[in-house]
Amino acid sequence: MTSSARGNSNSMANRYPTPPRGLICPIVTPLKTDKSLDLRSLERLLRHVVRATDGILLCDVVWGEGPELPKRMRFDMVSSALEMIMGRVPVFVTVTGHTPRDTQLFMAEVESFADRMEYSGNLYWVDYPLYYHSNRELPQMYRKLMAETEIPWVLGNRPDLIKERKGPGRHHNIRTSVLKKIVQNPGIRGFIFIGNLKRAGNYLKAVRFRDDFTFYDGDEIVFLKNPGLGGLIAGGSNLIPNAWLEITRSSLNRYDSERQFHAHQESIWESGMMVHALYSLYKVAPPFYMKKILKAVGIIEDSQTVSPGREDISGWEEKLKDFLDTYDLGV
Repeated sequence: MTSSARGNSNSMANRYPTPPRGLICPIVTPLKTDKSLDLRSLERLLRHVVRATDGILLCDVVWGEGPELPKRMRFDMVSSALEMIMGRVPVFVTVTGHTPRDTQLFMAEVESFADRMEYSGNLYWVDYPLYYHSNRELPQMYRKLMAETEIPWVLGNRPDLIKERKGPGRHHNIRTSVLKKIVQNPGIRGFIFIGNLKRAGNYLKAVRFRDDFTFYDGDEIVFLKNPGLGGLIAGGSNLIPNAWLEITRSSLNRYDSERQFHAHQESIWESGMMVHALYSLYKVAPPFYMKKILKAVGIIEDSQTVSPGREDISGWEEKLKDFLDTYDLGV
């Protein structure tokens, strides 16, 4: 088992470290034109975001194109990123596969690599179980998986993704009653939520007995309107991590003293305008458009995605130019 998950004590807190509150950046997976992994761009991207985030999410189901990446490339993405990050920030690794077996094998491969390199930072598995499993027997599945790892888990709920994958006739959300059973397991330490506020409230009630649990918003715009108390998975932080870090920390009341001052309030307002403007550029197809933006500012060298490209929205290039002319990104 990885040293990052064990700690030096037998206490539950050290065995399963609580995921950090704050801003988590789900970085895109940089690819070359031939769809091979672009390590030089990955290093630049990590250098750009690590300094201004509370954690990095690798191979996200949407932003990182995780389940769609070839298996070897997915492993190379994670192993290369771990070698570049070297424990400087917590790292979340999406292990979701097309089947439970795929998920288990990828988890084991990454954990074995982390053991061999004696990775010193905190690691967390991220999994969207309804991508490959039904609600039925989910608690039992996680009991089996937890027997094979000491790295803690953060589960995710994305009804939009599940509907796209499984069609309209299936359950697209983890049932609240199922979640309540799953989180009895101390190794389940966090949750990434996308959905309506009523369901969010039900989920929060299901985990309220856990004071070692971090609940993340998975929708940037929802967070801006109604920020939660745990943190945010913000794809826009691939480009503007400082703006998102300022907004997230302000929303989580980390700047209580600073918020008294008009200058700070004005800065938050300006950052909010920037992230809204950026969101409008990528919301239709996040990894596709974010990669085009990152290429335009020189952070990555190519905008290649795993899935076939799509036609640009009419006038999109002009809107991008206006955005870049309006805001000083400092990149």
